Amino acid sequence: MNLKVLLVRPHAFLPTSQWLQSMLRLEPYAQELIAGAIHPPHDVRICDLAVEDKPIDAFKRVLQGYQPNLVGFGGFSSQFRTNRELAAITKELLPNTITCFGGVHASSLPTDCKYPELFDFIVRGDGVSAMKVVIDALEKNESLPESDWILPTKSPNFDKLAMKSPPALHLDGINTKPRRELVDMSKYFCICYGQQGEKIDTLFPEIACVRTSVGCPNRCSFCVVHFLAKGKYLQRDVEDVVEEIAFLPQKYIYFVDDETFINTKRMQRIAEMLLERGIKKKYISWARSDTVCKHPELFDLWKKAGLELVYIGFESLEDENLNAYNKKATASQNREAREILRKLNLNIHAALMVNPDFEEKDFLTVQRAIKEMAPAEFAFTVYSPPPGTQEFEESRDKFICDDPCLYYDCLHTILPTKLPLKKFYRYFSILYALGAARIPAKVNKVKLPLRDHIKFVLGGMKFGWQMYRMYREYDRKYW
Repeated sequence: MNLKVLLVRPHAFLPTSQWLQSMLRLEPYAQELIAGAIHPPHDVRICDLAVEDKPIDAFKRVLQGYQPNLVGFGGFSSQFRTNRELAAITKELLPNTITCFGGVHASSLPTDCKYPELFDFIVRGDGVSAMKVVIDALEKNESLPESDWILPTKSPNFDKLAMKSPPALHLDGINTKPRRELVDMSKYFCICYGQQGEKIDTLFPEIACVRTSVGCPNRCSFCVVHFLAKGKYLQRDVEDVVEEIAFLPQKYIYFVDDETFINTKRMQRIAEMLLERGIKKKYISWARSDTVCKHPELFDLWKKAGLELVYIGFESLEDENLNAYNKKATASQNREAREILRKLNLNIHAALMVNPDFEEKDFLTVQRAIKEMAPAEFAFTVYSPPPGTQEFEESRDKFICDDPCLYYDCLHTILPTKLPLKKFYRYFSILYALGAARIPAKVNKVKLPLRDHIKFVLGGMKFGWQMYRMYREYDRKYW
């Protein structure tokens, strides 16, 4: 039996999430990896609805034109509603097509995914390994095997299997090569600010994703990675990583590791190999502030290799907040890391977090942090308990939205705020306005193309207005 498999990345549902994709749009890397598990005589396609102006119409066209035997949906908790809607369309147009759902939400909260009328089975954990098993069973016309990571929704054992912890990470998920040829890579881009006084061709260069590792040994309270990975940390061979980077046509590379610089000796070797081979790329990567403080020489080396923008989850410059987040980093380390990167002339993406119980004085504290950390690209998130965790279950009676998973996007609160919701989000929008005024390109007087400057300014204004009115996306009683 020759199969036709369609892998779908859903579009954003909430307006604020839609805007974020207009400023940073990465390739559907998870779908590309899973596609790497499907080989001839079977055929596979990727339908990336994040790039479509009319995603529902585009999805229907693909379904009717391709007529797949198997459709795989996946994504984060905030995308689950959209995935359900897309699955319903699939079952309506192609009632005999097999559908499955995987990704972060299915792995962390499978009990929420039991929709036998929409999904034939759920995948927890690594989708690459699961797809190999599924394809093998369909080839032989056999029933899908039940396990901790493949859960048929009509099985009487579904509830029992879903109550187990997520399955362990599998090496297939990191060693499989992504099928980038299945998407139009020209549609994916990031924001890169250039260096002081530099004239750049575009503020939004095309970009490719590379994953060198998966998992994280840290236990930050706001993060679901340690829950899903069970504390494991898997790494690719450095030679394999460098070889992949060398053959990518894109100038900019975004490392999509959960935490790239955990193994500092390994990252040192990757940078040395890139330099030895004369591979000239620009890199964007996440790092922890304590890693920067302990290994400034490593980031100096990576600067020489092409590192341009470092994403750091500072979260706060207050030790009380950092301890509450179980960050295992201090405010002094955050400040020291900022100075180290400043001296290395590396641009920073500074992620700061606000709590639902913030009062006016707390927002003013974050405003002072913005001034202290600038210039930087700032991002602000609202703390919410991750779906699937014990804290999430314990907080269910406090949620202020009927669908907390939909609102779990780092911008919407799912917990009640101490301030009236309207006032909370007006203070929150001010943070973004202050941060936008202190981006590296503006402070460092980088010369941008006029079209990109206009796109950034207009997009920022639209986003700011949406943030200002975000309280309207909740029941009026919380305003």
